[in-house]
Amino acid sequence: MKPLEGVTVVDLSTFVAAPVCGRLLADLGARVIKVEAARGDTWRGTGINHVPNRYCKDENPVFDIYNTGKEFISLNLKSPEGKEAMLKLIASADVFLTNTRPAALKRLGLAPEELREKFPGLVYAILLGYGEKGPDADNPAFDSTAFWSKSGFLHDQATRREDFAPINPPFGMGDTVCGYFLLAEICAALVRKAKTGKGDLLSSGLFHNGLFATGTMSLINQKPFGKKYPVSRVEHSVPGGMYRCSDDAWVYIGISSAPAKIPALMAALGRPEIGTDPNYVTPEFRVVDKEGIYQICKEAFLQNTSAYWLEKGVEFDLPIVKLNTYSSAYEDEQAWANGYLEKVTFANGNTDIMPSSPVEMESVGQLKTVPAAGIGAHTAKVLAELGYTEEQIAAMDASGAVYVEK
Repeated sequence: MKPLEGVTVVDLSTFVAAPVCGRLLADLGARVIKVEAARGDTWRGTGINHVPNRYCKDENPVFDIYNTGKEFISLNLKSPEGKEAMLKLIASADVFLTNTRPAALKRLGLAPEELREKFPGLVYAILLGYGEKGPDADNPAFDSTAFWSKSGFLHDQATRREDFAPINPPFGMGDTVCGYFLLAEICAALVRKAKTGKGDLLSSGLFHNGLFATGTMSLINQKPFGKKYPVSRVEHSVPGGMYRCSDDAWVYIGISSAPAKIPALMAALGRPEIGTDPNYVTPEFRVVDKEGIYQICKEAFLQNTSAYWLEKGVEFDLPIVKLNTYSSAYEDEQAWANGYLEKVTFANGNTDIMPSSPVEMESVGQLKTVPAAGIGAHTAKVLAELGYTEEQIAAMDASGAVYVEK
């Protein structure tokens, strides 16, 4: 039995952050019913921007990765019949999950205070952008704006150089962090509900999570700590950090978190006298002479290939890895050996490689990503479970109160 079997989630969410949470709840065994408008989640159409050569109705991995395992119904929440169906659905659920902005939820009659009064056992989970208060509270938010930009990451994590420019935000990564945390809150609230019968109100915010996720960098950049970002490559973590090799590939050494490994690194580079120098092994000396040590490391790594240095990493037990690209990560033997990647076949016959679910639990077992169903694919089934007759469902479909996939 999976941990969340018997739990029903109503998922009124779009884009990435809250859908990630819904997908993982489904992976853990919950029944997740995603509610969409007749046009569907806007994220369904973004695949054409990211994979225009493959995107089609039958192959949409950019959407499927966040929505696999769900049931899909389509309701017009602005119509009386659609709103009534939504409330009946929520009445049958344990969790209401949404990233709809608070002002819109009030207009729809789905604000926390309204639903929690009607359904005191409901776990109400909302994904926010900038929080509920303050001047930005009602502004539109994406992970690129609220998580990456507002936290300082895009500006200060870039490498300081003469032609400085902020780095590009990755798509959906900040959203995923927020979805993970909202998942944890929901699971905690369900444990509490099992003990007390009471629901809960919980949220996860893009800006808040961005600040917490960048905690180390942002903390040391404040007074009185005195660190000033952005920093150059030399200032970042020498003798650790990134180095180009003779085959034009790059390796990364995680020495800054393991200074005891410095003698071994210098031995691997053929400069054992530096690693055993009683002055150099002190943190104070390393801070003073970073530029000199960086040049020694830079020149040494350029003498051999990345494969050579990976072998040296094994030989000297050093935390050295080759920098993958997004595409080469999908060829990584370690990822395949552990089932972190999987092949997914779509209705049009194409097979794509996708990351597997991060849920790794004995009670859950091996999970398989399956393409998500279409808009309104389960509308008739779910409404029938709520007590609607075939005639009523057909009439609601004809009036536009609901949409049934044809």
